[in-house]
Amino acid sequence: MLRSEQSASYRLESVITRRRLSAPSRWQGAQHRIGLTGGIASGKSSVARYLRALGIAVLDADVYAHEALQPGTQASETVLERYGRQVEALPECEIEGSRGQRSINRRALGRIVFNNLQERRWLEQLIHPIVRARFELALGEHPETAPIVLMIPLLFEADLTELVSEIWLVHCLPAQQLARLKQRDGLSTAEAKARIEAQWPLSRKCELADLVLNNCSEAICWEEQITARLALINPVQR
Repeated sequence: MLRSEQSASYRLESVITRRRLSAPSRWQGAQHRIGLTGGIASGKSSVARYLRALGIAVLDADVYAHEALQPGTQASETVLERYGRQVEALPECEIEGSRGQRSINRRALGRIVFNNLQERRWLEQLIHPIVRARFELALGEHPETAPIVLMIPLLFEADLTELVSEIWLVHCLPAQQLARLKQRDGLSTAEAKARIEAQWPLSRKCELADLVLNNCSEAICWEEQITARLALINPVQR
């Protein structure tokens, strides 16, 4: 292929990629589903607590992922088969322990997958289908007449945008994200950076969100944003 043809092909692929990212597929059903996402330690949990206080149901992908690796589950056994004693919690550890069943030391597993892209992708391919199935099951148990929130940290990375009607992104500054993560999880700077870099940059996610919730200051700015947005949501009445 000539250089000019290669250049044209590259430009076309870039346009296709940008178009694909700028117009993600969305849920078109009657149930109004709000996808709540953001970077790790950006403040999603605080927003979720506020929404629950308003009486809005919140489904949490992290809870489903956690359940997927409980002792005795097929996914847990698959992980233990792959990594063995590297990630097996010692009997005296109280990390997801269960009498008579092997359990996973999640911090040890994290050290592996956040420092090895191939291993992280392997784990995601194992867990993401389980999480998606749990969402679909839970969504069917909620009425279509009220909005529902799906809190999914890897909404874009896991290609789950088709599950939601609109996307809210919790945003903070990179330095704040790093500091909050280190403090919250007791991580070193290197460990925290590895976890942040495993996700899409917040700047990239902001371009694809319908609402960017400002969590950059000590004062809570996003409550008014949420109030205004909810006033515009008109769930289907039956």
